[in-house]
Amino acid sequence: MSNSVQRISNLLSLTVNNIALNPLIAAPLLFVLTKGPPQLRDQLIQRIAALRDPQKLGKIVKALKWLLALGLLGSANQQFNKIALNAWRLKSVKKQWEWSKEIAVVTGGCSGIGMRVVKGLMKKKVRVAILDIQQLPESLQGYANIRFFACDITNAEAVHSTADRIRAEIGSPTILVNNAGIAHAHTILDTDDAWLRKIFAVNLLSNFTTVKAFLPDMIVNNKGHIVTVASLASFVTVGGMVDYCSSKAGVLAFHEGLNQELKNHHKTTGILTSSIHPNWVRTPLISSYEKSITASGSPILEPQDVADAIVAQILSCSGGQVMLPKTAGKASALRGWPNWMQETLRDGVTKGMLPATTGK
Repeated sequence: MSNSVQRISNLLSLTVNNIALNPLIAAPLLFVLTKGPPQLRDQLIQRIAALRDPQKLGKIVKALKWLLALGLLGSANQQFNKIALNAWRLKSVKKQWEWSKEIAVVTGGCSGIGMRVVKGLMKKKVRVAILDIQQLPESLQGYANIRFFACDITNAEAVHSTADRIRAEIGSPTILVNNAGIAHAHTILDTDDAWLRKIFAVNLLSNFTTVKAFLPDMIVNNKGHIVTVASLASFVTVGGMVDYCSSKAGVLAFHEGLNQELKNHHKTTGILTSSIHPNWVRTPLISSYEKSITASGSPILEPQDVADAIVAQILSCSGGQVMLPKTAGKASALRGWPNWMQETLRDGVTKGMLPATTGK
């Protein structure tokens, strides 16, 4: 998407959501023009010429009523969404959580977003088990509440044996952050078969493996929080990253299915689930196509911003869906847009991505 289109989209979103459909703006204006103190209404009418015309005033009042109604419906919709994504819980379950006694597992916790999530949890005295094939960085060494387990999360046997070690040496984890992920820009025809198997193993299949390893104890204790680090790519597929987008679409499907099984099969009321959907993030994952992203005008998030959002979601003791940045939430509605709008958006992003695939 070009700079100009991105700016117009952001401006429209800001104008519609924060001004036109904001009940805190429409309601006071409507009150002043219809039932407010005469002196205040007269002052407003004197300052705005259009209000002096009875017909125009009537149209403006009618428009404000519609905007207020739509704004209230939008606010109600947001609250219902929040409740639904929290497995229909009306409140958080903070009373069940005592951070110094909680144990978190973070995959890919030795670098990038994962490392910052580990640090954020550590500050709350949460004990953290890191699963990674990289070595523990110096910045995470020497802390009593951090344990590193060298583990290839694409190897189911390794994950289950590591889970046994964690339970024996630390205890049963109550938090699982499926953060590990890989990416590279290339076309479908240039996608290496070994890489294709690897990206699905890391980005998608590992979620099945880690959940199978750690969820049973959560079910027994009716307590837990599973955090799925997905992407806005879960909703939007573009050329040059079809393997990555496909894996992240699968991650969202996995997360939604997990929610359904927890509610309707396991009947658990104390296990939370959250999905995180960041846009582009400045990590080594995008190093091969960062210039193309910048040229397209798309904003790039910092790893700390994403990590802070993940930690905040965990500390909220609520399930949910987190879009980063928040204005990017409209991407989840893309499938409901007219096809010409969908293709226009995909075209804009794809054209920015394809130059990064040259020679890959």
